[in-house]
Amino acid sequence: MANKEGKKEAPAERKAFKGQMEILEQAEGTVLTEMGRPVKGLALSGISAGLDLGFSVLLMTVAMTSFSGVFSGPVVDFIVANMYPIGFIFVVLGRSELFTEHTTLAILPVLQGLAPIKKLFRLWGIVYVSNLFGGLIFALILTYFAGSLHVLDSSALEKIADAMLKHDMLTNFLTGMLAGWMMGLLVWLVTAARSTGSQILIIWIITASIGFAHLPHCIVGNIEILTSLISGKISFVEYVQCLVPVTLGNAIGGVLFVGIVKFSHTNYSGKEKEVDLEKMVEEDKVKDQK
Repeated sequence: MANKEGKKEAPAERKAFKGQMEILEQAEGTVLTEMGRPVKGLALSGISAGLDLGFSVLLMTVAMTSFSGVFSGPVVDFIVANMYPIGFIFVVLGRSELFTEHTTLAILPVLQGLAPIKKLFRLWGIVYVSNLFGGLIFALILTYFAGSLHVLDSSALEKIADAMLKHDMLTNFLTGMLAGWMMGLLVWLVTAARSTGSQILIIWIITASIGFAHLPHCIVGNIEILTSLISGKISFVEYVQCLVPVTLGNAIGGVLFVGIVKFSHTNYSGKEKEVDLEKMVEEDKVKDQK
């Protein structure tokens, strides 16, 4: 199709989707920028992300408090799972630093040889610790209001935390890998999306699925189990035994199944070539006439 000047316009599909190499380059550029940020900037952004994810736990607790006994268990689980994405939308669209985003993205410039591994560990360490600290602040707020507000029942908060606490370390590690894998896909697909609406839909679908499947996320889960620690339901040792395998699982799932795999197949695919369908059709017509 030609415009008023007689120039051919690119097909809509070509404008709507980014190529693999374009996604990779954009992701690497973003991470290299973050790696160059001062510690204070990264830490404050990480604390913000930890705080923002607290709204997922808050709204999940409100939903469980409000709908338990009103609907059947599976329906309540579905409603609660759909509260899970709220905090992630705040974090991703607000451009705060989240550990499970960087487990996937931050490995890319290292694999490409654009950044040393020490910068990777620096970024991971600062973001992870600051995420946990932000989560601690929100957990203190939740624990303080649980029971005093009619929409925040302390038993609902305990039930949400039990999803992580009831499993052994190996189970938390393996399910944490699945959650990290899905979070890695979220980051990759959000980078590929061209519109905010598409990004919100991607975040909602993936994180609601993580919530519905009760797959553990180390930053959201940190807030959940911290409420049990603060209220005296679990010991500090139990807290650590739960958080560590989930963190390792999230990191390995994001790095291995998304970061390394996406980097490898993008680089080994070679340079992407655009196909002009209109030109091919015209050439076929000419061949048929001959």
